[in-house]
Amino acid sequence: MSTAAHLILYSHDTFGLGHIRRNRKIARSLVDAFPGLDATIITGSGLSGEYASHPRIRFVEIDQVEKQPDGQYRAANAQMSLSQVIEARRSVILDFIHKHPADIFIADKEPLGLCGELTDALGHMKARGTTLILGLRDVLDEAEKLKKEWKNKGIYGAIEGLYDQIWIYGSEDFYNPLAHLDLPQSVLSRCSYTGYLYQPHPEFEQVPVPGLPEEYLLVTAGGGGDGDFLMNAVLNAYEHDATIPCPAVLLLGPFSGAQHEKQIRARAERIDGVQVIGFNTEPEALIRQSKAVIGMCGYNTFCEVVAREKRVLFVPRQTPRMEQLIRAERARELGLCEVVRAEDATDPDGFASAIRALIADADKPGQGYCFDSSGLERICRKVGSILEMRSKAPFEVENVG
Repeated sequence: MSTAAHLILYSHDTFGLGHIRRNRKIARSLVDAFPGLDATIITGSGLSGEYASHPRIRFVEIDQVEKQPDGQYRAANAQMSLSQVIEARRSVILDFIHKHPADIFIADKEPLGLCGELTDALGHMKARGTTLILGLRDVLDEAEKLKKEWKNKGIYGAIEGLYDQIWIYGSEDFYNPLAHLDLPQSVLSRCSYTGYLYQPHPEFEQVPVPGLPEEYLLVTAGGGGDGDFLMNAVLNAYEHDATIPCPAVLLLGPFSGAQHEKQIRARAERIDGVQVIGFNTEPEALIRQSKAVIGMCGYNTFCEVVAREKRVLFVPRQTPRMEQLIRAERARELGLCEVVRAEDATDPDGFASAIRALIADADKPGQGYCFDSSGLERICRKVGSILEMRSKAPFEVENVG
């Protein structure tokens, strides 16, 4: 890969699809905008090969780590301890950045990497003048819990001297993920809001998804590793009320588990108007074609559904983080969605009523909140400024918007 400039994005990817999809969106937008830029995504996801390749984006996979329901981690390889896997990941990352220096490095969510695995690499890049950026989603977790976590990880003592910029992938009037964390002003002054990361791809805008009803309710659980409760709640509702006036398409995700997928498919086959899709790397087309959406309120689903002004019912998970619930409740305050708590979705009658209300409201206009989905455009402009400063020459931006 010959490079005029090299961007590295780090994505620890311990659970679901959120991190790898977010970093891939950023990488695609930037290499399309800057013909002289190549990108590498360092990822702990094993799904990088499932996504369409790009001639100037490569993936470097590091050993996978699994997040448990209590928020703790373990090695995906049962023959290795967590400490052995972290050391292996740290070594791969450090070796790669030595051999392929970065002009710009963007860390996703974890300032020091998973279990501190980025610490050595960040120190090396800082010394050689790499522009270091921390990218944070709009909501991280409850402030007190996050504050304790960052103290335990040593982030407070390290973040001030490392990152040149901190980008928040959201809007200031929606939520401030760093509120009440007692960060020094020197750190806060480096923060900026990009807006949400959404950019429709032309290839998904006109071609209908084959094999689906003309109108349907899309039910999505992101990666699917923790979404079985949502799929079962929808199936319970359709079993309870056979007159729900819109068919449902259940998008399970790659982590739903073979046994759970088998059970869900078996149940769906017995219900008229319900069908199942296992995994789709580009769910935008499914969202575009849908009448309305039921989801868990992960970051990417939230962006894609709200940016398309789809009526949506969120059923957020509340463990091991409160991120989804915080995002969903704030979105409801702004008139962007309806919310049913996970414990309430277990009532088939009540949940069927919520689904009926969602379908009935599907064609009504929104509440007027101006959702800022220009994050990828702003990131391109930010990176253009960085590249221009580093090269001391004008850096043209192409194909942004």
